[in-house]
Amino acid sequence: MKRERISPPYKVHVLHANGARKPLDATAIVVEVQPGIEIEIDFAPHPNFAGHLVLLTPPAARMKRVYDEGSVDDFAVFFGASNVLHVLVERRTRATRRTKRKT
Repeated sequence: MKRERISPPYKVHVLHANGARKPLDATAIVVEVQPGIEIEIDFAPHPNFAGHLVLLTPPAARMKRVYDEGSVDDFAVFFGASNVLHVLVERRTRATRRTKRKT
């Protein structure tokens, strides 16, 4: 199913070490924060979330596969200062369902 998105996407720039900005033509980027653990930042979210910065983990294209493999990735969010937000991903193993014993 194709995702419904806002159009045009948010304006995004690559920020160089010297502070220079270069426009980036993208609807999303994927950041690997640890080996095998990624965060997708969506620059063209669903219209209901226009004006929001949407983060997904794992990226939308991999969600079902990661879940089927038995992993669940959760966000942990910490506030640094009034204008700083720290985001990390915690990976855990999905609990398997217990089957009821017949008595």
